[in-house]
This record gives sequence, C-alpha cells and structure tokens, in this order.
Amino acid sequence: MNAAPDPGASQAAASSPWRVAAVSFCVLALELGLIRLVPAEVKAISYFTNLILIASFFGLGVGCILQNGPRVSWLLPAGLAAVAAFVLLARGIVVYEAAGAVHYWLQDRSASGDAVRLPLIASALLAFATCALPFVAMGQELARRMDCQARLAAYSWDIAGSIGGTLAAALCAYLGTPPWAWPLAVAAIWAAAIARTWPLRLATLAAGAAFLAFASAAHPSAWSPYYLVQHEREPEGLRVWVNSSFHQFALDTEQTDIPLVRQTMQKFSIPYDRYREFHNGRSPRSVLILGAGTGNDANVALANGAERIVAVEIDPAIYELGRRLNPTRPYDDLRVEVQLDDARHYLHTSRERFDLIVFATLDSQTLLSGAANLRLENYVYTVEAFRDARRLLADDGMVGLYYSVMKPWLYGRIFSTVHEAFGPRVEFMRTHAPFLFNSIIVAGPNVAGFGGDPQLIADLGGYRVNTDDWPYLYLQEPTIAPVYWQLFAAVGVLIVAAFALLRWTTPAAGWHANFLFLGAGFTLLESAAIVRLALLFGSTWVVNAVVFTAAMGTIFLANVAVMKRVAPSLPQAWIGLSVALAVNYAFPLQTLFAYPSAVRTAAAALLAGAPIFFAAVCFSRLFEKQPAAGYPLGVNLIGAMGGAMLEYSSMVLGMRDVWLVLLAVYAAALLCSGPALAAERVTGAAVAPGWRKLSRSATR
Repeated sequence: MNAAPDPGASQAAASSPWRVAAVSFCVLALELGLIRLVPAEVKAISYFTNLILIASFFGLGVGCILQNGPRVSWLLPAGLAAVAAFVLLARGIVVYEAAGAVHYWLQDRSASGDAVRLPLIASALLAFATCALPFVAMGQELARRMDCQARLAAYSWDIAGSIGGTLAAALCAYLGTPPWAWPLAVAAIWAAAIARTWPLRLATLAAGAAFLAFASAAHPSAWSPYYLVQHEREPEGLRVWVNSSFHQFALDTEQTDIPLVRQTMQKFSIPYDRYREFHNGRSPRSVLILGAGTGNDANVALANGAERIVAVEIDPAIYELGRRLNPTRPYDDLRVEVQLDDARHYLHTSRERFDLIVFATLDSQTLLSGAANLRLENYVYTVEAFRDARRLLADDGMVGLYYSVMKPWLYGRIFSTVHEAFGPRVEFMRTHAPFLFNSIIVAGPNVAGFGGDPQLIADLGGYRVNTDDWPYLYLQEPTIAPVYWQLFAAVGVLIVAAFALLRWTTPAAGWHANFLFLGAGFTLLESAAIVRLALLFGSTWVVNAVVFTAAMGTIFLANVAVMKRVAPSLPQAWIGLSVALAVNYAFPLQTLFAYPSAVRTAAAALLAGAPIFFAAVCFSRLFEKQPAAGYPLGVNLIGAMGGAMLEYSSMVLGMRDVWLVLLAVYAAALLCSGPALAAERVTGAAVAPGWRKLSRSATR
C-alpha cells in the first residue's frame, strides 16, 4: 500500500538551491547542539553521547524515506518541545551498575537536585525517541528540496550547509555560547526560511523558545567547549561540577585548621615528600602538571618550593574558573606557566625536562565527541603516554599520579600500565581519606634504591595494560558492555523498521543496500579519523572541529570532481578506497612523531583524507544515477546508525583492527553495487584523462 503523496512535494519545485543548504545547516546545528545539551543535563546519557547522533541519523533517514509520504512538518515543533520537556524532567536521572563497564562511578546526586532512579536503557530509549522526532521533519524537507535540483548539485548544497553548520557550532563552542541557544536559533532560521505557513512558523518559534528554560541553573554556570561547568563556594574552597557530576574542588589551602583541607594537602604532597627522601631533602625545582584544573596541584607545587611550574589544562573554562575563583589564586604566580593543551599532545611535543611530572586527577566525565567512543583522557593513561613522560624526566626525576579507584581490578590496571613503562621502581599507596583521590603511584625509573617491592609487583603487576591501541581504562577486559548490546538490538529493530517503512511507502524504490553499507562505512571512517588524529594532535575540541570540517570539505571536493568529470571512475574509486584503507591499517602511526609538525600534519591529512575522498566519489557516482534523492539518502543515513554502533567494536578488537572492519563494510557495499559497476563498464563513465591513463596502466 502506498501512502498518498503530498502535493507539497511538487510545490518545492520553485525552491532555491540555497534553501537546501539552509535545511542542512539547521540539521547540523541542531544535531551538534543536542549532542552537547542532552548529555550535559541528563546524567544517564552523559557517557553515551553517540546515542544522540544515532537518533538524528534515524530521524533524518526516516524523513528522507517519507519524501513522497504525507507531510510531517509538524514533527519539528512537536519534537523540539518533546526534547525540551524530556531534558527538563530527566535532569536528575542517574547511572547505576548497568553502566559500570563504561564508567565505574555511581552517581547518586546531581548538581541541580535529588536524583531519580530509572533504568539506564529506559532513559536511553526515551532520549532516542524524543531526539529523533524533529529530524524526521527535517529529513523529509531536505529530501524534497534536493529532489527539485540536479542530483549532484543538490548534494553539493547539502554538504555546503553541513560545513556551515559545523563551523557555526565550532564558533559557538569557542565563544562559550550555551547549546540551549542553538535549537532556538535553528527554530528562528527554520521559521524565516523554510516553514511555509504562519501556524507552523509560530509553533516552531514557540518550541524553540522552550529551550530558554535552560537559561537558569541551580548554581553559577558556564559552557566550555567540553562541558556544562557549574560551581559553588564552600568554607573549604570552590566545588565544581561538570555535566551535573562532581568534578573538582579548589581547596583554600590557607584554611589549614580545617581537617579536610589539611588531610588533602598532605595527600597531595606525598610525591614531593618521596622526591625529597631520595634527593637529600631537595624539593623538585621544575614541575609539570598534567590536568591542572582549578589549581590545586599548582598550589601544592608552590607550597613545596617549585621554581618553575608548567600547568597543562585542556579546558579553558575550568582554567578560567581557577584563575578567578581559586581562593589562593595560584595561576597569578609568575612561577606558573599555563598551557591550554591536551596532556598527551603536550607530552608528545615538549622538549623541556622536569624534576617531577604530576598526573593529576584527569578523569574527564565526557567523551571527545558524539561520533567517537573516546574519552578525553583515554590516551593519557597508556603505556606509550607514560613512556613519553619518562622521556621528559630529568636524569633523577620522578613521576606522581593521583587517582580515585573504586574497583579492585582498576588498581592493578593502572599499576601494571605504569610498571610496564617505568620498570620495577614504582610504588603504590592507598589513602584512608578518599576525598578527591584515594590512590597514589610514584615512579622513579632512574632513582637508585627507590621502589621495587617484589610483593607489590606480584600482586598488582599482572593485569592487562592500557595501550594506544586499546586505551579503555574502565573496561576490565576487551568486551562490549551488555548495555551496548541492548542498544544494538534496539538499533537493529529500528533499521528493519525503516526498511519496512520504505517498502510500505514506495514498493518500487528498491533496497539500496549499497547505500546502507556506504552510510555505515562513512560513520565508522569518520570516527576512526577522529581517534587517529586525536592521538597525533590531541583530544581537543579544535581537533574535533577540524576533522569534521575537513571530512565535509573532502566530500564536497569529491562531489564537485564527479560533477566536473575529473574524478576517478567507480571501479577506480573502489580500488583507491581499498588501498587507502589497507594503508591506514598497516601504517605505524607512531613513526610520525619523529618528523616535524608540518610533515606530521601533511601525512595525517593524506592518511585520513584519502579513504574519505574515494568513499565520497563512490557515493556521488552512485547517487547521481538515482531517480529520487530521498530513498537512497534515507537508507544511507539509516546505515550510518549501524556505523555508529560498529565503532564499539574497538572495545574488543582495538583501534587498529577497526580498519579491518571498515574493509569488510566497504566490501559489502561493493558487492551490493555490482549492477552499477556492470552498467558503468558497459556505458563508460566520464573521467579525467589522467585517471583513464592510470586505469589503462594498471591493467597492462
């Protein structure tokens, strides 16, 4: 049975192509805004941020499939209102043991009030359903407007709008614009440029205005590029929450009459005390602090007589909070140099040597992006990171590491990783005062007589270590947590439902399985690029924004190349894609650190960009032959959901073997593109002479 077509589909024929870009801009802006807003406010979603990405893909895909179905424009204001209501009502939902394999903290209170108990999977599905709704309307509008233009020209406008939305989101992150303002801005743009009737315009504006409810907070707050940061002054100092979870406490170190302050400062000083014991009472003169936060560690270094302190902090808002509101204002001291950088990136690039390197409490409480299951600190607690730190130590230097450990196996994981990098001269201490941290590791690889307790090494030294290939500190073993399998099952059901919807609305449209696998491959490819470049250049929001923008730009160039008939043919593109994926799998990324920054950047751009370019050429060559835009585009977006789920395979396989998964996904896409390849061999494809010559040479 076919759904009755909506006459509005033909009315879009007069649509200007720039409106395609406007729709795409709104899609990206709303998607990135919700990826930041929902996990920050709803604690149950805070460690599953790609859930919102998957929801947006599903909504867009269904909307595109409904290209010729009944108009669903009303779902945009209804969906925006539903998202606002869900987030407001779910602010206190907490994560319990169901998420223990992802993050071991049990969150029992939020910064905004008492917590509400709700099963994790239930809250995740609620978030998914509400966040998908507005994108259904957007997907249908996008497909209809694209269908009124030449196929590849419309796709170019679509990508241009996506680039604009990504750049706007990056600018908002830089300016500290709260993400609750993004849906409001999207509603305004949609009402002005896209909506066709006054009732729809007014309803969209009203739904966008509902997000103004997030302008007020229980505590003073600011949005950093990573977090919602809130704080509150207390007698002992400054309490800081990020994404509604306790994160830091800037101690008033002058309040030594308060037991909590006195005990905590004593814990902080243990690495300095151990240093003095093995250096004839001399304190470390130069100190590197990784994860300097609001300034506690800088305070401790100053109190212990350090003459030079380099404080590395990734989050500018956290640093600014410490600079302004830390009771003793350590960042105003001329001995303290602040570097706003990723800790691992600083270890890679610094050439300075230090008497003491402190790994502060870097637990990030967030993921790098909505497209990669990589926490901000993942690459800090690996064997390779500790070896980088060892390289920066003075000849008789030492390393101190603070951590809060709640699981017995995690003691062994961290100790084994440090022991692997530094050798037997490692000490592990537990403290009875758990505030801020309860475990301390001190390593002195070249300090005679230090550490080396055989019993300690026997007890804690046999655990699996964290590496750059498998950096999942909170996974006890390579596995995919049960909660993710539940999400996989839900996503699988939704993919089947989407195909059923396609067959119901347009039985003659075909399955478009090649577009399904191309969508899965691209999402996984983008995620792999983010992870790879995070290791090279740091897990920062700037790197994230550059990767997204560069990926979209590469797709745009590939599409233009196909339009201008200067791109490789479809068979050539498949060969190029396969070679590029194989090179990424085989290439030893660590070798790039031996080269200057310009060489490293160029090599990384080529490694990450080549497979994206060839995959985009494959998509454009297949897409230009489609009689309608909506169906293949919708199936492609549904496939992107599967790609987002496949990213979790790295938890079992490791980061490198994800490239083998990509090869398998694109091989499936190639098999499903057999008829298109056969047709191109018969009819020929317009390609540039250089590609034609290369193809003839390859077949000799």
